[in-house]
Amino acid sequence: MAKLEDDDALERFVRLMNKGHGYGGTFNYENARDKRYVELDTANEWSRSMVAEFGVELGMAKPNLNDPPDCYFNLRGRQIGVELVQLVEQKHKNRAQKSETPHHGKLFMDMQWSKERFLAKVNQTIGQKGQKYELRSIEVDVLVIFVGEPFLNFVAAKELLKDSMIGSHQNIRNAYMLFDYEPGRGVDHWPMLPIYGDLRIY
Repeated sequence: MAKLEDDDALERFVRLMNKGHGYGGTFNYENARDKRYVELDTANEWSRSMVAEFGVELGMAKPNLNDPPDCYFNLRGRQIGVELVQLVEQKHKNRAQKSETPHHGKLFMDMQWSKERFLAKVNQTIGQKGQKYELRSIEVDVLVIFVGEPFLNFVAAKELLKDSMIGSHQNIRNAYMLFDYEPGRGVDHWPMLPIYGDLRIY
């Protein structure tokens, strides 16, 4: 019986990953339980990247049932709150889920990122989250923006961020951008870019 249940879970996982031609498949979910799993798994990948990139030990995520924030980590004996938000062009993802393929044709062309559109999207993401917290008189220690765009990888985003200004928000103390695992980089953690703030001195 356990084997059948395992097979069913794997089949469902594969189906979710492939939904919409695989557009942002790592972060696909169908219900609140799925969403919570995706967020915690992504938060733990971010924690592993913080160790690998900056030597900042955070341990495993502790879920917060009364979010925001989505979860907590332990930073040098201090509890810090981490909120997660996906960077995805929802209108493009919706088109992929209906019928269009993101790998060629009109949708493929529309999905390509210019510097202007990228910076606007990042600033909008931080701004909208910050305004939400401000209205509720909440401050979060870290916002992790995890990227679900197929053609926006670490190298491309790093170049788009070069010599660019991203606006911070007073209700978000630190912001990082996290990318899905990229086998060709030769490291076993997910790529990450700091947007602003520095947990090494936090």
